[in-house]
Amino acid sequence: MRAFTHSELAKYDGREGRPGYIGVNGNVYDVSKVPEWEGAEVHGSVVGHDLSDVTYQEAAQKYSPVSKLPLIGKLVD
Repeated sequence: MRAFTHSELAKYDGREGRPGYIGVNGNVYDVSKVPEWEGAEVHGSVVGHDLSDVTYQEAAQKYSPVSKLPLIGKLVD
């Protein structure tokens, strides 16, 4: 599994053809092919960010839980 820093994760925002990844509880998930996450916003864009706090709970309720997302890496910082 690939290791991501928070600044690396931020590059994967799903814009301009880039994949969309999110971090949750130290893991990184690919949301690129999950239609519900396209343009996902809860208090601003959520793709490309660590969503381990309350913001993720809101996003998961609105879009989809991480249990349904492909795990692709770990957050290392």
